[in-house]
Amino acid sequence: MTPKNKKSQIKIQNAFIELLEYLPLAKITVRALCNHAEINRSTFYRYFRSISQLTTATIERHFGLLFGETYKFYLKHQSIEESQFYIANNIFSHIRHDYDFYHIMFKRYPNFYITLKDFITVRYMQLFEDTGVANHMVLDKNIVAEYIASAYTGMIQGWINRQLQESPNTMAERLITLNSNGPIRLLTEAEKRIK
Repeated sequence: MTPKNKKSQIKIQNAFIELLEYLPLAKITVRALCNHAEINRSTFYRYFRSISQLTTATIERHFGLLFGETYKFYLKHQSIEESQFYIANNIFSHIRHDYDFYHIMFKRYPNFYITLKDFITVRYMQLFEDTGVANHMVLDKNIVAEYIASAYTGMIQGWINRQLQESPNTMAERLITLNSNGPIRLLTEAEKRIK
């Protein structure tokens, strides 16, 4: 794809996100999008078949930046623990950078929470395979990946709802603490401190 074509695609996707600020997804039409982006319909159809396909492509473009180069990082450091902080910090930094997109999508795209969770689950399952730990865990890799993805997605949505009050680094540390210790252990340790 030429730089000009890429620029046109991104222009259409950005106009789509802008429209989502004040229109529900179901009410966005190709005509409204073309008017907002100041393009003709043939330009839209050169890149996208429908609003649905545009939605998917826009989500995929943003999700593609979430994890960074995880496996390359792991190969260099050979540490799951360090890789986890790299992933968490990359994810929360990306969310902060593209806050408007994530804020709008959680608000306007009905299945965004599940879409994000599923994406993170798949990426973690791939990480487990790449690092060789997939078949050596106490629990099934699917369960572990879903647990981690659910923690991420819940924390991301809460952070967005709080309008990113904490830094990406703080959020990464909190997520690592939660995933490293588990919520039950954190609760039982708190209970011991009370007594």
